[in-house]
Amino acid sequence: MKNVVIISNSESERINRLIEFIKDKYNVTTVYGQKSALDLLNSDFDNISVLIIDNPFSFENVSEILSFVKNSNNFMFSLPVLVLTDDENVDKDDKFLVDPVIGAITSSDTKNIVLSRINSSIKLANSTSFYDFSNMLTVLPSLIYLKDAKGRYVFCSQDWSKYEIDIESVRGKTDFELRKNKRNARLAYKTDLEILKTGKGKSYIIKENVHKGNVDYFQIIKEPIFDKNKEVIGIIAIINDVTKEEITKRELREKSITDQLTGVYNRVFFEELTRQGKKGLNLPLTMITADCDGLKDINDRFGHAAGDQYICYAKSALQNVLPKKSYIFRMGGDEFLAVVPKTNKTVADEYVKKIKAESNKYGNEQFSLKLSVGSYTIERKNDSIESAVIESDKDMYRNKIRRKNAA
Repeated sequence: MKNVVIISNSESERINRLIEFIKDKYNVTTVYGQKSALDLLNSDFDNISVLIIDNPFSFENVSEILSFVKNSNNFMFSLPVLVLTDDENVDKDDKFLVDPVIGAITSSDTKNIVLSRINSSIKLANSTSFYDFSNMLTVLPSLIYLKDAKGRYVFCSQDWSKYEIDIESVRGKTDFELRKNKRNARLAYKTDLEILKTGKGKSYIIKENVHKGNVDYFQIIKEPIFDKNKEVIGIIAIINDVTKEEITKRELREKSITDQLTGVYNRVFFEELTRQGKKGLNLPLTMITADCDGLKDINDRFGHAAGDQYICYAKSALQNVLPKKSYIFRMGGDEFLAVVPKTNKTVADEYVKKIKAESNKYGNEQFSLKLSVGSYTIERKNDSIESAVIESDKDMYRNKIRRKNAA
């Protein structure tokens, strides 16, 4: 039960009546005299829920009590003060309706009115503390918000144009009403539903094109809010700007899966795709294998810089022919592999012919590009990527042998 302290100069029927009204809902302590009141406030301030001053005009210097309360209130705790008055002294007591006093109870009020005013004063004091606390949150670099059980904003710590969120108009609105980026709005709505349903938090990163084409990344951490029955009644979340960290991470990731010489993907990324199977790679799926003929001879005669140029010629020949949806890998040395989704065997054969013709365009005074190319197309879901690569290699080596024999 919450604690109510009544300060008075003397016992009276008015005090006894008030105690009778509230004793079932509150722990009531009555102190007499200003000194006793200040001693109690000084020793037990944080445990008092409401302070009621009886006929404040009757105290010699009630301002000391009011000043003590006002100075003790802070952003985490605020003690509401009520004045208890009667009809004959109401004009005198009215003068004390100043901060931190937030209301009055008269001796003629009914029990329900008295209980309602005490309860309302507690709520008002709590909301005032929250308001002060929320103002402090604006200095943080992160945005903090609350949502209700329907995914509507209840509170937002600050204006942040990056999210198109206006603190003055956020209450009661959804992400669909506030965000210009509807993809991120749908993602927010989806994760909110999952949290409200499961009671488990979520964390994810979104991308926003926020100003002049620049891309920013934000980490959103959401946790459920539970009531006393452990039912989810809302969501609390924090949004952090992680642009620098995310760009660095993506750059490192790009380096780890990219061949440094040619700029195409490397074997590491191919092995990642292989572990995923054909997920996301629409059938029919074609493998095209290409091998740089005579690379060792070029390295021996003209040096490794010339050999690197030879390899880059091969990459260009593949890139210029294959569609943008293709994945091109340098598998090591002079070997390339291209994975081309939604490409049947007929189209694959055309790509092979075009790559051979394209390769004839590359060369310099010392050498010209010679490529052996093969392909294999996966038509059925049960075919593996590994076996398709083997078959494509076999086709490429058959073409290499035919080319040597023809020479």
